[in-house]
Amino acid sequence: MKRRTSIAAGIFALAGGIALLTSCASLNGSGSGTDAGTGDAEMMEQAEVVGTWVSDEKGKPTLTFDESGKVSGTDGCNGIGSTYTIDGDRVLIESFVSTMMGCPGVDDWLRKVREVQPNGDELRIFNSSGEEIGTLQREA
Repeated sequence: MKRRTSIAAGIFALAGGIALLTSCASLNGSGSGTDAGTGDAEMMEQAEVVGTWVSDEKGKPTLTFDESGKVSGTDGCNGIGSTYTIDGDRVLIESFVSTMMGCPGVDDWLRKVREVQPNGDELRIFNSSGEEIGTLQREA
């Protein structure tokens, strides 16, 4: 009886290991829904987003992306900072840490950013619901 239990446990462990390897392989290169064969063609280059992006709105909302994965700036009133990751063709931003000053008359829309899409010299800004909430321009 003991021998059957150890053989069954070994087979179960082997099957679990194969399932784990298979699931890891299927996730590799497909973070944005593309298959592994086309993933490289659709990968966003970090250089497309690195730099400073601004608006001429009151308070001059600004985001600066660096090569280390940090993003900082101002929502037009308060300083904001976070990290970003590139996942396939998407640039995802974690929730911001922010100062909390009151600024009457300043729209702090930029604080709601969760994803950006660079397109040449324009940066489209999306909130957590996937709605476009504004744009910034690459600083010259």
